[in-house]
Amino acid sequence: AETPPVPMELSPPAQAPAAAEGSAAGAAALAAGSGPEAAGAGGKDAGQRELPALKVSFYEMLLRQLQDDGFASEVLSLSKQLHIEPHTTVERDALLECYGRSLKWAFGDAPAGEWTPVVCSPVPPLRPQDRVLDFDASSSKEESPVGIAAPTRRAPEIRLLYTAPHKQAVRAVAFSADGRSCATGDLSGGIKVLDCARMRACAASTEGPIGRMRVTEEELQRPVTRVLQDHLLSVTCLAFHPTNPTLFSGSMDKAVKIFDLTRPQGHKKALSMLQDVHPVRSLCIHPCGDFLMVGTAHQAVRMYDLQTLNCFTTFNQAQHHGAGVNDIRCTSDGRVFATASSDGSIRIWDAVSNRLVNTMPKAHSGAVVTSLRWSRGLRYLLSAGADARTRLWDVRTGQELFGMGFGPRSCDYGSAVFTAGERYVAGANSNSRIADVTLFDATTGSPVFTKLGMHQMPVRALEASPVDNTLMTACDDHNARYFAVEDKGS
Repeated sequence: AETPPVPMELSPPAQAPAAAEGSAAGAAALAAGSGPEAAGAGGKDAGQRELPALKVSFYEMLLRQLQDDGFASEVLSLSKQLHIEPHTTVERDALLECYGRSLKWAFGDAPAGEWTPVVCSPVPPLRPQDRVLDFDASSSKEESPVGIAAPTRRAPEIRLLYTAPHKQAVRAVAFSADGRSCATGDLSGGIKVLDCARMRACAASTEGPIGRMRVTEEELQRPVTRVLQDHLLSVTCLAFHPTNPTLFSGSMDKAVKIFDLTRPQGHKKALSMLQDVHPVRSLCIHPCGDFLMVGTAHQAVRMYDLQTLNCFTTFNQAQHHGAGVNDIRCTSDGRVFATASSDGSIRIWDAVSNRLVNTMPKAHSGAVVTSLRWSRGLRYLLSAGADARTRLWDVRTGQELFGMGFGPRSCDYGSAVFTAGERYVAGANSNSRIADVTLFDATTGSPVFTKLGMHQMPVRALEASPVDNTLMTACDDHNARYFAVEDKGS
């Protein structure tokens, strides 16, 4: 058990401090009811070593707890052997309360610390006609309380628009800020850049009354605007620059490659490279476009100045994660960013000072946290973890609103995104028993589609378009699929 948060006043040391072995013998004698005589020999054998300060404070608390429980004679006997007096300044049953909090921590129910409200302003500003997730709105409260299914909502229509084949399993996907382009990366280190309008046009050519039954191979390849190949190992993450035609990719080969998308299509190699000493797991570009945040298997978040390529990190090492950083997501106004780690925590940082603001310890009951997404209004944070569950958080209070998921509570990797104007949450994980994308109602957490029926192998990554109701998935069956999620309303 951890030491209690109250200040400790250590008793003055006696002339001959008792040793740990002697105190243990005294405790054993107390349990056996043999009295101080039975423990005297143990204290004499090891009486030359002083007790550390932490153990002294622990025995003070232990004696105080026994005193609170009415064991006056036992406290007198142990105090005489240990040369330590009961703690007098803490409240009654302080050790018991500390032990109870430690048990909750050990089993995943982390204590709620002080939370700094996170208040951000979405960019571009929300318009009256914009539909975003908002539990404070009266309309949302009238429709359905949180956690209760809304029976009047009709399931959306899911249409497969395009399938992009890869050489190996697809592990990364990203949309550009304007929604015009999409990039996918696979285990071989290859990257494909796709034109979203051409993918929709390819689907339209086979639908409707004048649609054709077959599409030529040339038409199927037309949405692929370029193919890039410069990584030695698997591509793990992708990110488009918010304003420039530049693509960033991270890989298991411990490198971040920077591709200039204005170069001729024959150029498959990167324009520049950032070399790390740990495998790269996540990338996020600050909305201003001047800084790149990189998460690796190391516990520290890297921040690169894209003008000088200098690397920075927080100077306070105590604020680093306890394990690798799996995902990084910055708010649209650039004020804060959130990180998900293998240590089971979610941390929120000040993007200006690069200092820690809030921590959600054991956000997924101690399981690895693998994915994060901000809501459009920047009031809520969506997380997915290795417990095969998706959770929605209110960043103003730090409280979990509800969780989404079903089936086994274990997986290697999970991902979740808002889609269709934040009406739904699309989730996927590496569990082979699910092996597909699941759709949930974003206002209640109720499943809308347990399986889309489009994937036969686990979906390792997915991303929603920032401008329309489309979704891109990366699957272990060597295919990236482009879907339309058309909401039918209530």
